[in-house]
Amino acid sequence: MKILLEGWHLARGEDLGGVQSYWRQLVPALLAETGPEEEILIFSAFLHPRRVGRMQEFRRRGANLRHWWASPRWLEACGRLGARAEWFTGPHDLVHAPEPVWPFPGRARLVLTCHDLMFLHHPQFLAPEWAARLQRGLEAALERACYWICDSAFARDDLVRTCSVPPGRTAVVPLGVDERFRRAGQERDLEGDRFLFLGSVEPKKNLPVLLEALALAAERGLRTGLDVAGRAGWGSRDVRRAAERHPVLAERVRFLGFVPDAALPGLVAGALALVLPSRYEGFGMPVLEAMAAGTPVLCSDRGALPEVAGGAARLFDADDAEGLADLLLRIEEDRELRADLRAAGLARSAAFTWEACARGTLEAYRRALALPA
Repeated sequence: MKILLEGWHLARGEDLGGVQSYWRQLVPALLAETGPEEEILIFSAFLHPRRVGRMQEFRRRGANLRHWWASPRWLEACGRLGARAEWFTGPHDLVHAPEPVWPFPGRARLVLTCHDLMFLHHPQFLAPEWAARLQRGLEAALERACYWICDSAFARDDLVRTCSVPPGRTAVVPLGVDERFRRAGQERDLEGDRFLFLGSVEPKKNLPVLLEALALAAERGLRTGLDVAGRAGWGSRDVRRAAERHPVLAERVRFLGFVPDAALPGLVAGALALVLPSRYEGFGMPVLEAMAAGTPVLCSDRGALPEVAGGAARLFDADDAEGLADLLLRIEEDRELRADLRAAGLARSAAFTWEACARGTLEAYRRALALPA
């Protein structure tokens, strides 16, 4: 089985978004799990010579690189004009892209990962040009993809219901947790003294409700502050303005901006609790990362978050700032509750590994190739 993997997400810099982070952790795990009957090709494209070093790690792990000195946008334009993937990469049996965007026609079976369909249901949560790109990509993908890998049952059921994809052409393959988060939790000496939000600062993350809840709790005696860690995404200025509307938050909220990948495990392990108030998530990786680090988790009851949390987090209504304020106060005051959440989270996160994700992904490839032509 000759497997072609999309490589532009692997060559990008350190400002990792969700899809890029998924791909950069899955691909090394895939290379570790492949046997002699499988060959992995990576189709990369970039113009900056510095990115060569980022790709060499995959070559050292056993991948064969098919690189073009061109921008991914130029290659995608070629694909839309009819250029076949084989012209750039040579023959392959199957191609896997990390999101529902693959512009190249070709003879190989096409497998795509569907993280969520937020761009269809809630396009107001995304930059308009990004939502339009994903919508165009999905329309084309639905005609060509033979198999879909979904992070969660929530995402798979939505894909089947919304896009009429046959259930037999889908697989739920949960994501894994980087082992560095487990080690950071084991190395922690003291319990943290600040709440943590982790993720891009953008509308779907629902930060204004968290800030309102924090202000309400502070007026009732809450002492704990909040760190907001994540790159400033589309609509982030509205979040800053929301914080400024609450004078009580002036010395309590710190916007850390983008946090380098190497610093994330220590940051997560050092929090009193992770708070994720999202209005929509197709998975919710910070939930598992915090659990693996032994950090209690509070998350909304939207999207796939209840599924991923699996009873090991405290859920709250994403629209209920009063209820979240009460929960923040209780978490600060109740050491026993924090200990219970810590133990439940460690147990829950133990099953989520990138090795298991890679094995599930390889099994999806085999099923895709076994489908009738």
